[in-house]
Amino acid sequence: MASTKYLKGECQHCGGHLEFPAESAGMTADCPHCGQSTELLLARPPEEPTVPRRAIIWAIVGLVILGAGLGASLVALRMAERKVGRLKQKPSVKAEVGEVAAQEPASAPTDPLARQGYSASPIRLEKAPDSSLVYATGTLKNLTPRQRFGVKLEIELADAAGQKLGTATDYQNVLEGGAEWRFRALVVDAKAASAKLVGIKEAP
Repeated sequence: MASTKYLKGECQHCGGHLEFPAESAGMTADCPHCGQSTELLLARPPEEPTVPRRAIIWAIVGLVILGAGLGASLVALRMAERKVGRLKQKPSVKAEVGEVAAQEPASAPTDPLARQGYSASPIRLEKAPDSSLVYATGTLKNLTPRQRFGVKLEIELADAAGQKLGTATDYQNVLEGGAEWRFRALVVDAKAASAKLVGIKEAP
């Protein structure tokens, strides 16, 4: 089965980012951002965004905080492991070991999105009114105080049996710190019955 080639374009009304199959070039479709009908044409080469000095400073501060927090967590974990190990070696302190284990909560599984500084809602497949087009919709929130540039979502599509069909994408030029983005990714496979977020990329 040959993979579908996608092209990038812009809405003629709002300038929003569009991705569409190569065979759809020249056709018209509803813009997922402003909802107006636009012709699917290749976009002009994008200009590289200039990263403000404030964004660079926030990025450095965020990395320092993350590094310090990770180091402190590792030190605390090693100390707890050593303490439990010493208590297990002493038969007379079994009750004390049980108390320590009860006081220390189980570590929660690491959320890849949270590690990147994002949170996302479940993704729904919605049909556009008065159109045959289907979009994968949901919200993505920037949990950090810094701006994110060139945020691109990769959404995996599956049919009713759970078999993978391909992917859909959406793009946001700038996502402000603490802001929430309601994304709409065009779904070109009519067999799609479910969708999930599998990746987030940012402009370097």
